[in-house]
Amino acid sequence: MKKTVFFVICSVLFMVSCDKFFVGVSGREVDLQGKWQMDSNDSTYYNFQNSIFQYQKYYTENNILAVYGYYTLYEDTALELRLLRDIYSESLDYLGWDTLYSATGQDTIYRIFTIEKFTKKQLILKSDKGKMSFRKF
Repeated sequence: MKKTVFFVICSVLFMVSCDKFFVGVSGREVDLQGKWQMDSNDSTYYNFQNSIFQYQKYYTENNILAVYGYYTLYEDTALELRLLRDIYSESLDYLGWDTLYSATGQDTIYRIFTIEKFTKKQLILKSDKGKMSFRKF
């Protein structure tokens, strides 16, 4: 019985510790996976998982903005983020991102950031609007 419990515990710990192994990414993109909290605004998060990007902003405990889109990581040099604009009732203009207009009306906002620093615990992005610093959440 003890061996079975030990095996189950070890298996669960292995699966939890290797969660990045199962998301289907490789290289530097492995370190990007997960939730990143903005240093200057503790209620803003950038989430990355397998080419999907989520922008989260917590206004109150029960009032959360979650906007979905896509990301592209260009090695250690740049990160392109895209958000789908028209499916959300709240305006995203405050982000100051550029707009890709679509003939179908499904416009996308995007920004290409230069990566100034990228480690497993810290991410610093730079654009013409300034710098943003994140820590792994």
